[in-house]
Amino acid sequence: MVILSLTLLMLLFTLVNLLFLRPLTAPIPAPPTAVCIPLRNEERNVPKLITSLKAALADESHVYLYEDRSEDDTYEALIRAIGDDERFTIFRGVPLPEGWAGKVHACHQLATRTTEPYVLFLDADVTIDPTFIGRLHGTLVQEGAVFLSGFPRFPTPTWLGKLLIPMQHVLIAQHLPLFWRKVRHPAFAAANGMNVLVERKSYDDVGGHASIHDSLIDDIDLCREFKRRKKVTSLVNVSPYITCDMYATNEEVWNGFSKNVFKGMNEAVGIALYFFLYYGIQLSAFIAFLVRTDLTSFLACIFVLLARLAIDVKSGGRHFWLHPFSLIAYLLLLSSAVVRKWRRKPISWKGRTYQ
Repeated sequence: MVILSLTLLMLLFTLVNLLFLRPLTAPIPAPPTAVCIPLRNEERNVPKLITSLKAALADESHVYLYEDRSEDDTYEALIRAIGDDERFTIFRGVPLPEGWAGKVHACHQLATRTTEPYVLFLDADVTIDPTFIGRLHGTLVQEGAVFLSGFPRFPTPTWLGKLLIPMQHVLIAQHLPLFWRKVRHPAFAAANGMNVLVERKSYDDVGGHASIHDSLIDDIDLCREFKRRKKVTSLVNVSPYITCDMYATNEEVWNGFSKNVFKGMNEAVGIALYFFLYYGIQLSAFIAFLVRTDLTSFLACIFVLLARLAIDVKSGGRHFWLHPFSLIAYLLLLSSAVVRKWRRKPISWKGRTYQ
């Protein structure tokens, strides 16, 4: 009966919380915007990225690409895809300074080499709708914010991707009080670095990416810097207008999430225990149903699946029925990340190693 009550509360909170995940507005004419994209070993993503950008770029905006000393043919792919389009500029990467994280340094380089009054940071593995940039600007105005972000729709070609990648939407819907999304307190920081639109002046005021130079969760940490300085940030539903092909292999899925799942909790054991308990309760509903099939355990499972279905409907997901297996994968991932930190083992990502 306790599990039934708790899963019902989880369902109710999820349904109410999702009501506050605002959609993007209709597009407005975009002011001059520097679209800044770091690329390291992104050869496979370049053609789709550049094609979508060519269709989406407003007259007064420009795309800046930082080719971060890739070990594949990213630069050559960029040259081929861009052709003679003068709306694109490629910067060649410089050596990574001591104490900097790779993506943070790339974003810093891009920001300091551009002058437009707005900066849109995108990841290289996204594909955007032609109206996306205009919709972001319209939503930024509507929200009264200077920092705007959201979680894309995620194609999931691998079995581990189907289990873990959609959990990003689950974590936001079930743990971030979206009705407080604009509260100017670092505890309510939530962002997704795949797409972050910022007002240049506010970005400079908080110190930009230089203020988080060693961060492996640059999106959340940058959002925290904005909130510490009482800037208004917002998280909205961007998934109908941007897609992210995050990881192509099961190994990439595991390694990619391993580097930030615990760091996103400030590596606080207490917070990790809360998440173990929260999703452990959800998993126990399914275990109870397998051990003893009765109405109580059946309803508890239904409540958990309905919450996941509501999240998938909002985010464009399709695999809510895999949620029990997602819970197992997520709890194993979090356990692995906690143990890795306890053993002080380094993190490797895109040919670079971080402690």
